Amino acid sequence: MSTYKLWCNYLRIDRFIYPDEKKLKFLNFCQENNVIYLSEIDEELLTQYSKVPGVGPGRIADIKNDLSEIVERFSKQKTFKKIVDCRLDKIIFNIKHIEGITVGEFLNYNQKDIDSLQLTSNELERIYEICTTTLPLEETLKKIKTTLSQDDIQLLVDRLENNKTLEEIGTLRNISRERTRQIEIKLKQIIANIFKNTNLNIALKIEADFKDEISLDEMYELFGKNYRFLVSFLKRNEIFSRPFYIDFLDLFLFDRRERFFKIFYSLEFTNILTTENVKTIRSSFKSFKWITQEEIEKIITKLGYEKHGKYYVQNSGYKDILELYFVKLVSHPLRVDENTIKLIIEDINSRLDYNLYSEEIKNMNDNTAIYLARRLEGLLSRIDGIIMTDSRTYIHINKIKYNVEEFLNLKNTILSFNENYIDSIAVYKNLESILNSIGIYSDHVFYSLFKYHFAQELNLSTNGNSRVLTIGEQGFNRVDELEKFIETEGKILEKSYIQEKLNYSNVSLNNAIDNSNKIISFDRSFIGLINFVQMSKNEIELFKELVISNDNDGNISIPELISKINLNKSFKAFIKKNNINKYFIASLVRYYFPEYKGGCNLLSKKSITK
Repeated sequence: MSTYKLWCNYLRIDRFIYPDEKKLKFLNFCQENNVIYLSEIDEELLTQYSKVPGVGPGRIADIKNDLSEIVERFSKQKTFKKIVDCRLDKIIFNIKHIEGITVGEFLNYNQKDIDSLQLTSNELERIYEICTTTLPLEETLKKIKTTLSQDDIQLLVDRLENNKTLEEIGTLRNISRERTRQIEIKLKQIIANIFKNTNLNIALKIEADFKDEISLDEMYELFGKNYRFLVSFLKRNEIFSRPFYIDFLDLFLFDRRERFFKIFYSLEFTNILTTENVKTIRSSFKSFKWITQEEIEKIITKLGYEKHGKYYVQNSGYKDILELYFVKLVSHPLRVDENTIKLIIEDINSRLDYNLYSEEIKNMNDNTAIYLARRLEGLLSRIDGIIMTDSRTYIHINKIKYNVEEFLNLKNTILSFNENYIDSIAVYKNLESILNSIGIYSDHVFYSLFKYHFAQELNLSTNGNSRVLTIGEQGFNRVDELEKFIETEGKILEKSYIQEKLNYSNVSLNNAIDNSNKIISFDRSFIGLINFVQMSKNEIELFKELVISNDNDGNISIPELISKINLNKSFKAFIKKNNINKYFIASLVRYYFPEYKGGCNLLSKKSITK
């Protein structure tokens, strides 16, 4: 009994005596007299309370009965082996000095043992509350079964599982819709209180072997067929509307759930977050004291961000990392050639904690350097906002200073030289003094800026000559040439083979692929026409439905989508006939849903925030 008394020194009264009509008066009395813990309820206090107007022997007896039930509950706690054998540091975060201590060991500690841990009163409150109230999931389910009648459970099943309306249920029970609604609200509140008071969040964490998240299917398995409606209850309460953090389950479910989500949904999660952005996000939750920087980092990781150097990015393919590098870290024009490529790659990998071409640069020779430089240039040519300032020299458009308004006003003058194409060298020579006066000092910069500002409006294409822009569909069209070449070959082709046969540069080939509505990737270095894909009409429709169902807030994870395809028996023939890989599936998604942009791991409807 002495250990119970020790526990009671740290267990708050308002956590164990529930504020119903009769008890609320007692709780208010305790608050007024600064009585906080169960150990402070004694005969002297109850005698004082009995003198309060309206408090008779019956209410005093109720409180004593509650205290007896609490002690009885404590006596059972050590029989729950799954709980008492659990280590405290597995279920309680942000408290030092508890590593390796089990719940059972802690509950057997005397005052000297407790003092040796050097814990604060708040930390002890939290530990004792969790140790004494956490029930195994099966005990929580038993509690719900004994608390609710079979009719109560059936009402919730009808609402949460069978999707019946209040009118339908009311008609069956011969009660009004409003009365049915009141019963439903009351039952849900009872369940919520039981979940809160038995620490469902911790019980689930133990049941799930301390994983950071539980899938919906795992939840159904844990709760079992008879209690499936409780999973639906959790789901309806927004548990699965975002990644499911067990650590935050009590926030999501109870007291401050709405306030938590109100803050959460008001935050702006751009494609790139700096460490300062993450600190700002943490400060938004300052009223939730136990949500530390570590928890915030866990949240943004679950949202799909990866940490690279001082930045968190949602997409981390080669192109995305290059964009991050040029947007955030490159302040001056950067020359990309065989002499600089190794230093550039090493700088990217070092500053952004990445592995761009890490295998290739281990045994770098002249041929490798030339190949990697051209490959990097090909990637840069496909990043919106990366411009050339000279031959093979690149920078992000935000890093140069020029008079944008004056440049845009020159459009008609520039178009007057030739209605079919823009020869950047010729135009620059004719307008050199004007262009210099507004901050444009080379034909490369002029070419890049004109393409950046007017590509869509004028339907500009390079057609292989990186310094001449063709206007509209007229004249020679490299996209048509590429499509006809692949069609004539009649098979999926390696990019290097196409470059050799058609004398395309990396940039020209990638531009033609990007501008084509018929060409898709079949693997990392292989392309072909969409009609080379062996896919029935039914499989196409199923594929589209699967893509839509796997959209998560405008993002599609390609590895997850491939996993769903492999598990779906309807795609058995499709898998057999085609080489399923992330490049192929990502390209197929972009073909059917052109609004999605990105690489082979993650596609998004969102554009990167600079």
